[in-house]
Amino acid sequence: MKKTLSDFLRGLTNNIGIKLLSLLLAVMVWLVVVSIDNPVKDQNFTQIPVSVLNGEVLESEGQAYEIAEASRYVTVTARAERMVLAQLSRDDFSASIDMNNYSNGRVPISVKANRLADRIVSITPRNAYATVHVEELGTKQFSIDYEITGTPAEGYSTGSVTLANNVVRVQGPESIVDTIDRALVRVSAQNMTRDMRTEAPIIFIDRNGEEVNTDNLELSRSSVSVSVEIWENKELSISFSYTGTPAEGFATTGRVSSTINTITVGGDPDILSSLASVTIPASEIDITGATESVVKSIDISAYLPSGVSLADKDEETVAAVTVEVIAMSLLNVEVPASNITIENIPSGTAAHIGGGATSVVTSVRGLPEVLASVNGTMLTGRINMDEVKTKNGIDTWTTGLYDADVTFAYPEGVYSSGVTTTVKVYVESVPEAADTASPEGDTDIDGTGSLVNNDD
Repeated sequence: MKKTLSDFLRGLTNNIGIKLLSLLLAVMVWLVVVSIDNPVKDQNFTQIPVSVLNGEVLESEGQAYEIAEASRYVTVTARAERMVLAQLSRDDFSASIDMNNYSNGRVPISVKANRLADRIVSITPRNAYATVHVEELGTKQFSIDYEITGTPAEGYSTGSVTLANNVVRVQGPESIVDTIDRALVRVSAQNMTRDMRTEAPIIFIDRNGEEVNTDNLELSRSSVSVSVEIWENKELSISFSYTGTPAEGFATTGRVSSTINTITVGGDPDILSSLASVTIPASEIDITGATESVVKSIDISAYLPSGVSLADKDEETVAAVTVEVIAMSLLNVEVPASNITIENIPSGTAAHIGGGATSVVTSVRGLPEVLASVNGTMLTGRINMDEVKTKNGIDTWTTGLYDADVTFAYPEGVYSSGVTTTVKVYVESVPEAADTASPEGDTDIDGTGSLVNNDD
């Protein structure tokens, strides 16, 4: 047994140099094989976003920064074994710039691996520096407006809109902040039939109507809660009237026409239930002194009651309203003498229309359709003997004929022609014994048909 072990040890150490050399050669061959199968190589990873550290350093000095477009993403080259590189993607790398290192518009880019970092030989950014634009910090405050897009279901319209907050503050590079013209939220009411509430993002619009990119802006809020009422529509008629009197010789037919006679509105159901029409005040259309039809433009929406609004914001609401005014026609009519009353007959006298006339002709004006049905029996007249006395310039009544003006009362729609109707009145003395006057001294008619006053 001792001999066998001794032989084994002797054989193991025999030619030791050659055996060690063989082992070294075997290891080298293995390393070469491994190197060939899993070599160390370079690989590019693109579109790695560049984050910013310590940006508040510049903001505290009243300055804003913006990373140049070309520097917002970086490409890195990673050196590692092929098998390691095969396990990596761009999401395993991060890049950043520290604003504490800002100098002359540039900041060094720092890159690192978030995974397998101990197996990566090196990571090198293609661009060592990021370009950063620095300018004054701008701050503005905007009222938040709203836009309703889409159309509610048929028979419905959008009502009042309420924003939970209506102001937003914006801070960032002055060159960007100064381009903002307004802030708004857009809410879709497409096919809605009931009230709605939603959280809508705030959009900023420049003076050209284009949306402003807010990536480099700090906002006091990025969205706002919006409540929209959806109203059921109702069609209302429109009532027009007018005021004033046309010029002499002209009259209105009473016909009022409008280019808009109904309007569709939405609103509070309690208000709409009691609303049947929209009344335009008469003061809106004044026909005083008119010699032709009067046309007036009226915005009907201005007279909608509170809590009611147009169902369609684009509906035309300015109506052309016409009140028809035409020249009156002239007509001569015979008024029976019995329709004319003589008043204030002098005491102890009798008076009647002289010349045996049974009627008095006078002229009237009116609309043709009115005059077509007018006759003299529809008019009544009166003669005031006090006015006759003044007209004829007399102090004491004596028997004779005197000029007298007749004042007429006209039926509706009939007017004086403007020409005074004058007749002859015969006045004569009456014996006192013929006194048949009532105790109050009223006017009687004697047996001859004369109008008599026997009042002492």
